[in-house]
Amino acid sequence: MLTILIRIFLIYTILLITMRVMGKRQIGEMQVSELVTTILLSELAAQPIADDRIPLVFAVIPIGALISIEVILSYAVTKLPFLKPIFDGKPSILINRGQICTDEMLKVRISLEELLSQLRVAGVPDISDVEYAILEHNGQLSVIQKKPAMPPTIADLKLEIKESGIAHAVIVDSKVSEYDLTLIGKDRRWLDSRLKKRNAALSDVLLFTIDDAGKENLILRKCAHS
Repeated sequence: MLTILIRIFLIYTILLITMRVMGKRQIGEMQVSELVTTILLSELAAQPIADDRIPLVFAVIPIGALISIEVILSYAVTKLPFLKPIFDGKPSILINRGQICTDEMLKVRISLEELLSQLRVAGVPDISDVEYAILEHNGQLSVIQKKPAMPPTIADLKLEIKESGIAHAVIVDSKVSEYDLTLIGKDRRWLDSRLKKRNAALSDVLLFTIDDAGKENLILRKCAHS
């Protein structure tokens, strides 16, 4: 049993490092080649775990070779554009300037019902409001609505809005994030003064965020006032 646990830990560590080497994009946007690599990795990793008679090196070497091939191919595709359609495919335009491209839908094997479903998922209930619908090479559907169907933007309304950036989580569950404090150019003394001004102790804070425009959001624990 101990041998199996050690093997699982080692294989898990190797796969974790492998996925980190492949990059963050693979987690949410797998290409065909990346999906094949992931399937092969799972098969290679499972064998020495299921059968302790198989040496770990029989998994480590193929995994190393496989990830090397994937990294080299990914680099080559970025440097040699003609390889991209071969390994990643190319986007398919399913709706072009409001017209449904039935030939392209047949080519990628997507029915009209599936297209309508994907449009609803994208928040577009009426296909007549769609100017372009593009099936990207990663399988996701990009939808561009017609101008009259699009919600007005700040520029359309001619309003001047100050950029607020992102909300930095300075305190999460009563724990101070020194990293986020550094990002907003503040220190613990400043944070202590803000909490003191709001009559809140650090242990009472569930979440405290501040965006780039200086807007603060303090959420206290419910039990703090009980």
